[in-house]
Amino acid sequence: MTDESHIIRESMDYDVVIVGAGPAGLSAAIRLKQLDADLSVVVLEKGSEVGAHILSGAVLD
Repeated sequence: MTDESHIIRESMDYDVVIVGAGPAGLSAAIRLKQLDADLSVVVLEKGSEVGAHILSGAVLD
């Protein structure tokens, strides 16, 4: 068993964190930067690329 008190983890500070790089997440990030260019904004996506899960859980006719 390892002593977790000695684990060093990298961290970064952001003003806004948006989870999901779908249409809503990307438009929110773009709009925030338009309103305040000095804001630090990050978009987190679990997929391998932007929009990879765009149809995840969607209901289609």
